[in-house]
Amino acid sequence: MRGGSLADERTLAAVDFPAVRAALAGECGGAMAAALARAVIPSTDPETVREAQAATTEMRALLAEAAFGFGGIPDCVPVVERAALRASLSGEELRAVHGALAAAAAAVRAVHEADAPRLHARARPHRPLPELVHEIGEALGERGEVLDRASPALARVRKAVLQAQAEARERTASVLRAQRYAKMIGESIVTVREGRYVVPIKAEFSGEFPGVVHDTSSSGATVFIEPLVTLEANNRLRALRIEEQREVERILQELSVRVGENSAAILGNLDVLAQLDLASAAARLADRYRAVAPQIVDEARIEIVEGRHPLLRGEPVAQSLRLDEEQRVVVISGPNMGGKTVTLKMVGLFLAMACCGLHVPAREGTVIGMFDGLYSDIGDEQSIAENLSTYSAHIVAMRGILERADARSLVIVDEIGGGTEPSAGAALAIAMLEVLLRRRTRAIVTTHATELKVWAHGVAHVRNASVRFDPRTHAPTYQLDVGSPGQSLAFPLARALGIAGALVDRAETLLAEGEREYDRAVSALAEERAILQGESTRLREERERLVSETQRLAQARERLEEERRRLRSEGGERLGRAIREFNEELARRAERGVARPRASAGQHRLLERTLAQIHQDLGIEHDDDAADAAQAGAAAVGDRVRLPAFDQSGTVIEDYGERLLVQIGTMKTVVARADVRLEERAARARAPGHAQERKAQAMAAAAAQAHVELDVRGMRVAEAEPLVEKWIDEAVLAGGKLLRLIHGKGTGMLGRGLQAYLQGHPQVQSFRYGNADEGGTGVTVIELS
Repeated sequence: MRGGSLADERTLAAVDFPAVRAALAGECGGAMAAALARAVIPSTDPETVREAQAATTEMRALLAEAAFGFGGIPDCVPVVERAALRASLSGEELRAVHGALAAAAAAVRAVHEADAPRLHARARPHRPLPELVHEIGEALGERGEVLDRASPALARVRKAVLQAQAEARERTASVLRAQRYAKMIGESIVTVREGRYVVPIKAEFSGEFPGVVHDTSSSGATVFIEPLVTLEANNRLRALRIEEQREVERILQELSVRVGENSAAILGNLDVLAQLDLASAAARLADRYRAVAPQIVDEARIEIVEGRHPLLRGEPVAQSLRLDEEQRVVVISGPNMGGKTVTLKMVGLFLAMACCGLHVPAREGTVIGMFDGLYSDIGDEQSIAENLSTYSAHIVAMRGILERADARSLVIVDEIGGGTEPSAGAALAIAMLEVLLRRRTRAIVTTHATELKVWAHGVAHVRNASVRFDPRTHAPTYQLDVGSPGQSLAFPLARALGIAGALVDRAETLLAEGEREYDRAVSALAEERAILQGESTRLREERERLVSETQRLAQARERLEEERRRLRSEGGERLGRAIREFNEELARRAERGVARPRASAGQHRLLERTLAQIHQDLGIEHDDDAADAAQAGAAAVGDRVRLPAFDQSGTVIEDYGERLLVQIGTMKTVVARADVRLEERAARARAPGHAQERKAQAMAAAAAQAHVELDVRGMRVAEAEPLVEKWIDEAVLAGGKLLRLIHGKGTGMLGRGLQAYLQGHPQVQSFRYGNADEGGTGVTVIELS
């Protein structure tokens, strides 16, 4: 099994890893976790790395759902270790232990409630200590003060202290009130010195006042004297306070012993808390960096998708880079200050971060493989003490790399072959890279050497890369362009930094013709590549726009379809509501005795066809029940109806509102209006004379039923009077003589009020309450003029 550290501290420092450690420690809530963060080491064991990455992912999900944190966790390890040695802890120290144990229990509880198997494993060693937490919480306040409830003895003695304190104060105050001491007293204020109540006496009377001197004012004008009359009370108060202090110390010692007895479990719980705190810090750091969990693979491979160096301020330009078996070595060239070294460090830093379980600031799809070693030569390593020049220091560093690098190593070198004569340095760099290629080592190097760029162009498994710059202004864009070498832009940068133009022109003429031709070719290639990349970007943006527009249109189409379905549904519901309201209105009219408009058979058929057409237009199924309900609502005296419950047909002979009297052959039965269905009247239509006779009979019966009786039960007099007025008028027009006004018995107010109204009505000849068989006092029988 592989394992161990990925790199030494010098290499980790070269890729800025200590700064990330510090940022991780800053996200920790407690000192233990912060210490772990500052000491975190990248691992080379694949399972360890995967578990750490998964724990960070789980904690990010947990923090997104649950509102808990690790802020302000005290460092209790030294305190617990002292308690294990039977030392007595202060109230503040015991309260800190209580807070840490409570925080650990809360964190473990939150983890166990989440779907987080890796965090469960980290929380598994936790041993709950609810009794100890309860004991400390009951005995101590938030600031570590011992509470009265800590023991009955403490509560008793503190009560006695208060009583003694009141007595001593009162005796001292009585001295201040005594007339014989009035000229001696400086201020009429009871004062405390050394825990004893005293009075302020003017210095010139200090020898005359009976008592014990405890203090003098800074000016010497006042002497604080304890009166003799308060000595006994002050002594008793002092004795009680000593007793109180002893009880407090006993309680603290007892709790300290309990902490010492459980020190192993407490330290274990603190370690669990620190591990969860560290995972929480990694999750918060990932959120701050807008990082993703990289895919961890076993092979020596790195693929960074739009990575951003986490320590750069602002919004750094994203870089994408790949190292694998096909592309083992990448040679980055280009102008100074263009971002070559930052890219180099980012690759090494991402590997170190991922191997610690930290997410990396890149896009989804980023892959980090497992390497056994990370080696670097970045920066100026010259040493005066060791008599090493810059070049010598680079050579010593490369010697160490060549001694250790293999197929599972990542090598990053800044300015490989630099610090000496350019052509010799380039030749040495090529020879070194050939060794690494044969070993199948993954390597990223930077250079300004033309020879190295040319070599990289023609060798398998090696790719040129360059940091882009604006061809017109020569300003760097900090974007990495894999596949083409870069120009150093020595002359344009010299001009930009203030070197005289004539001097730069002279330098250009001194450059060998071959070098100038190479620079011109590379420059032309860069311009052409920039044009092609610009066109590619435009096409990509256009494609994204078209995809977005297509999605928008699809969503709009779906919204329109949903709106159409909603309108159909609402239309059907409104239609159903209208039919129900129509039937309810017919029922109300029947109950109140209001004439019911009677539709003809043709009107019924027209209604049915219209309803069916509306349903078809709306695209909804025809509601047969609603149509049947509409027909039932229109049934009137004389109609032929079908009774589905009896599978029989009959004729309506009486209309009682919501109930109908139907004659089936020689049998008569009362049924609910909703339980009947109108039959077609075609047969009657074919017999005109008979139909006209039946129609006249039905109209007469309907008129009689409508005008003979009116039911106003449940109404107030003011509501009923207009209905009665209209009812009487219609009855007079229909030729009615005797009417029945149903008002119910109740309190009798409605009946008496309506009879008072009838008393002066010009169409009413007389009225009376009904007989027993007519409804009694719940009915008024009216005879019209």
